Amino acid sequence: MNDGNVTFNVLASIEKHIEGLKPLLPKQALVCIGEYSIKMILKEPIITKEVALPILIEKSSDEIYKWLPKSYDAHFVLGFEEEHIDTHFWYNVLPTISKDNSVMESLRKKFVEKLHSAIIFSSVWEGVGSASLPAFIRKFKEAKIDSLSIVVLPSKIQPPDAHFNACGALETCLATDGATVLLLERDQIESYEGVDRKGEPIKGNMVANYLLNMFLAKNLLVEEIAELSRTFNIKLFTALLVTGSSYNIFGSLDNMLNVAMLKPFLKSDLPSASLLYVLLRMPLSLKDILPRSKIELTITNWLKEKTSLQSIYITEPIYTQDMTDRIDAVLLIGGFEATKMLSEMETRVKSLKDRAVERGFITEDWKVVSKFEASPNIGEVQEVIEPPKVEESKIVTEAAMNEEPKTVSSSEGLYETTIVEPANSVEDPQNAEEPKIAAETKRVRRTKKTVTKNLDE
Repeated sequence: MNDGNVTFNVLASIEKHIEGLKPLLPKQALVCIGEYSIKMILKEPIITKEVALPILIEKSSDEIYKWLPKSYDAHFVLGFEEEHIDTHFWYNVLPTISKDNSVMESLRKKFVEKLHSAIIFSSVWEGVGSASLPAFIRKFKEAKIDSLSIVVLPSKIQPPDAHFNACGALETCLATDGATVLLLERDQIESYEGVDRKGEPIKGNMVANYLLNMFLAKNLLVEEIAELSRTFNIKLFTALLVTGSSYNIFGSLDNMLNVAMLKPFLKSDLPSASLLYVLLRMPLSLKDILPRSKIELTITNWLKEKTSLQSIYITEPIYTQDMTDRIDAVLLIGGFEATKMLSEMETRVKSLKDRAVERGFITEDWKVVSKFEASPNIGEVQEVIEPPKVEESKIVTEAAMNEEPKTVSSSEGLYETTIVEPANSVEDPQNAEEPKIAAETKRVRRTKKTVTKNLDE
C-alpha cells in the first residue's frame, strides 16, 4: 500500500508483532539441578527461553557458566559457593535451599501469572540435587504451579553416600505435598540404545533429552500427570519408552511396546501398578491408520495379561509434519509397589543413617534436625536459637583443636568417609559447652551468589 509518502511494509510489521509476543511464549519452567542433569541437557541445548525458562542450580554458579555454550541463555543460575555450607549430604543443604526464594522471585516478577507448570530435572546422589528436589516441589506447590520431577537415581556401583542422599530425597518427596516423581535409574539410561525420528542413533543418557523433548512438546502434560497423581494419591512413576520405531518395520504398536519392555528405566513391579499415562508422537499421515480409539484398545489389550490397572489415560497424540512412518511413545506407569525398592536402599545406607541420627542431623523417619527453620511441608525441624553469626575461621575452641577425625567404613568395603564431629556434639546436648569466641571476632554478612537474567534483556 502506497499513499504517495509512506510505504507500509507488511512483513516487517508482522515480524515486529511476533517479536513483541516472544516474552509471552514460555509457559513452563525447566529447573535442572546438579552437574549431571545440567551437562546432560547441554549435550543438545535445544531448550531455550522460547520453549521453557531454563533455571540451572549447582554448588558453584561459576562452574555452570563454564559449561554453558556461548549462545545458551539461561533464565536464572544459582550456586551456593558463598553460603558456607557443606554440600555433600542432603540434610546440610535442605534448610538453606528451603529458605532461599531467589528462584521463585525471579519468576514472580514477570512470569508467574503466565507459567502453568514446571519440570524439575535432578540427579539425587549429591547434596544439592537431593535437597533441592523436594524443596522446589514445595515451592511450586505453594505458588499453585503444577510440577513433574524427573529424577536420576545413582548407579549401583556408586558408593553408599550417594545412595544415602538418594534415599533421603525420595523419603522427603513422599512426605511432600504436590510431588509427582518420575524415577530413572542411571545404569538403565546410560546403557540405552535406540534411534530417533531421523533414524540417527540414541546412545546413553541422550535418551533423557529425547524424553524431555517429548514432555515439553505436549503443553498440558504436566498438568494432566499432576491431576492423575492427586486423584489416585500416587507420587512415584516410572517409564517405558518407544523411540523412532518404524510402523512398516514393526508392523504394530504391540511389537513396539514389547521391545520397550526389554529396556525399562526402572526395575519395578509392573503387575502391582495401578495407573498408566500414555503419550505418542507420530506423523499426521498415520492418523487414520492409528486413530486414538485404536491406540487405546491396542494398549489396553497389551497390558491385560501384564497388570490390572485402575485407570488408563491416553492423551491426544502429538502429530508431526515429517514424511516418515516413525512413532515415539512414552508410557508413564504409576502405583507400583515401591516398598521393596526403598527397603533395599535403606538397608544399604543403614550405617550412614544410624550415624546421622546418632549425631542429631536427622530423625529415624528422615526429617531434618537443623538450626535453621524449614517449612513444615518438608518435615518438622527443631528450632534452635543461634548466637550472633561470626566469621567461622576465627572461632577457636579447645575441643575443636583436639578433635580426632573419625573414619566410617562401608560394610560393603566400597569407600571410606572421614567425618569430623563438631566440637559441641555430645551425648547430652544440655551439658554441651558453648564455644569460646575470640575477642577479635567480627560479624560478617553472608551473601548468596546468584545471577539473574530476564527475558527482556
